[in-house]
Amino acid sequence: MGSNPHGLHARRTVLWASLFPVGNTQGRSRIWTHRFRAGCDMLLGGDAPEAPASAVTPSTPLTPLFSPFFISLKRTVGTSVIVVALAGLSLQLEAQTLTREQAQGLRKDAETATTAIDQLGKAVTAPDGRKHVETARDAVGRITEQLDAYIAKQELAASDIYDGGKKYPAIAKVRIEDFDVPVGATVVHVPVTLDKPSVNTVVAHVRVYNGDGGRAVPDATKPVVFRPGDPLTKTASFAVSDMKEGNTLKAVQAQVPDGATRQGGGIVITAKAGAVNVPIEVGRAPLAFAPLGTLTYSETGRTIRYDDKGGPMTFSTALAHGRTQVGNGETGYYGTVDMGGFSRTEEGLVLSSRRLDQSMKVGAPAMEYPFLATMLSGHKTPESWFKYGSVEWVVKMPNRPGSWPALWLVPTGGWPPEIDVYEGFGYNGSWKFASDLSTNLHGGKNQVRTFTRPGMNMKMSSFGLANTLDSEFHVFSVTVDPEWITMFIDGIETMRYANPFKGQNWYPLTNVAVKAKMDSPYDQGAGAMVLRSLKIWRSE
Repeated sequence: MGSNPHGLHARRTVLWASLFPVGNTQGRSRIWTHRFRAGCDMLLGGDAPEAPASAVTPSTPLTPLFSPFFISLKRTVGTSVIVVALAGLSLQLEAQTLTREQAQGLRKDAETATTAIDQLGKAVTAPDGRKHVETARDAVGRITEQLDAYIAKQELAASDIYDGGKKYPAIAKVRIEDFDVPVGATVVHVPVTLDKPSVNTVVAHVRVYNGDGGRAVPDATKPVVFRPGDPLTKTASFAVSDMKEGNTLKAVQAQVPDGATRQGGGIVITAKAGAVNVPIEVGRAPLAFAPLGTLTYSETGRTIRYDDKGGPMTFSTALAHGRTQVGNGETGYYGTVDMGGFSRTEEGLVLSSRRLDQSMKVGAPAMEYPFLATMLSGHKTPESWFKYGSVEWVVKMPNRPGSWPALWLVPTGGWPPEIDVYEGFGYNGSWKFASDLSTNLHGGKNQVRTFTRPGMNMKMSSFGLANTLDSEFHVFSVTVDPEWITMFIDGIETMRYANPFKGQNWYPLTNVAVKAKMDSPYDQGAGAMVLRSLKIWRSE
């Protein structure tokens, strides 16, 4: 039979219009749509369209996977016979170094291929042609099976990284090294490098100060924030003077990095003719808080309900296991309502702490607790529970030495794990309530903690925020999704952790603990947290 190019062209036009509508060819889908269209154009007798540059980049690991599919496509001369040869097509997925996300995307492309083969089959009437279409359909089916098995294996491997929330990937190390700058430099850019990609945010703290002849103006410490996925080297920039040939400055990591460890010691920055020193401005911007899920709880400090037991829409004044925390070395007793730790003002619900007139004695042998602490726990409040979702507190923090305010999450199945959105370590003499921040993850199971990943040296100014935690209200938020646990302050991302606790059912806790010496008067500064509002969203 003779060929009919006009009919084939019309058939292609209808097929592409139905399978690949305009506006649905962006990114990876656009690349693979092009490849599939090109292959089927060869199948139907047309010339393959010119591939976009992004579709043929040699770096993409997806390129080899469907190449045998199109290379092996054959057609015979005739309008009703389409020969599809897929013999020998075997995907060796293990050798493709595909990520799970890429494999999932390719799985969708395989579904598109199946749909296209079905459409082509409708245009074929000759028995031999239909036989070859079925052969193609079976081959793509085998590809799909292999992809499904590969994806399942990758998902299992991903879950094994965390061992059910008992393990976390190795912590990154932060280093700085000696470097040269041009003679006469008035700004130096200090390179800061991670030794490996980090699954959590890392905040390094770099100080530049006077050296031999060179001057820092002023002596200053600046943060360098590495968010997950950022390049491994960034710079911090400092104003300097007197950088004549051979003059030097000094630099050091002033504190242990948040979410990482410190590698190496101080460095020397030397002015040298011909040296090049430029900023490395890379990495993504901080995320803005956007709650995940449906609002399930929203109350103000004047309407939040609480009692000594807890229940629907009512927070408990005790922890799930009682009113003391022996393991933390706390010296405060989480009081009942009648002990007067809670009050309402125009600003909100006040959670106060103080020295008791008479110590509480708990347990046998009895342990003494001379201070009153306060707690709002959601362990009996179903409206506060979520697997994936968000929590938002609007609070003003205390500043009393020995107080230990915290905003945190614990699962209904018991501790650990634990997600610390904020802790104020007032029992640490160097803690500054106005500015200092802390976050942490605690992993483990059945009362046994097996890892932590703390960030304890950050400050509000590390993220461009005012150092007013104890004098003004600020918004603390956390979002837990299947992949990430992300913290925010005033709507700005501060810390992010890969989520090792998938599937846990969380509830929030809001408290002011006390860890003061037994004989402390515990009367300096303000011992109360003021809670203006609390909101909870649930996605699952």
